Amino acid sequence: MLNYDISRLKYKVQFGTIQSVENDNTGDYDEEFVPQVTCWCGKYTQTQTQQYTLMGNDQQDLITIAIRHNSAVKESLVAKLDGVQYNVAAVNSDDQLNAFDTVTLKKISKA
Repeated sequence: MLNYDISRLKYKVQFGTIQSVENDNTGDYDEEFVPQVTCWCGKYTQTQTQQYTLMGNDQQDLITIAIRHNSAVKESLVAKLDGVQYNVAAVNSDDQLNAFDTVTLKKISKA
């Protein structure tokens, strides 16, 4: 994906894992997001057809972002964007010079 306007990279996204971290106040362990990679991203606009397809597959909590190519971003990570946590559903990687990756994120629903 070479033709993405770099000026649209105006959001910060963190990629990391959910780990048990000790709470200093209580001594208990809480599940907490621990960032490993932070980068700038832009929200990638889907076509109308893609939106209808996702709605038909009950995938309405998906968003796609574009980031500079980063080999550390994997599908096993969790993303945090605008204070909301997402599972990384897919990474469409492009390792050419000045290339961008598209990353599909699925919102984590709290039960």
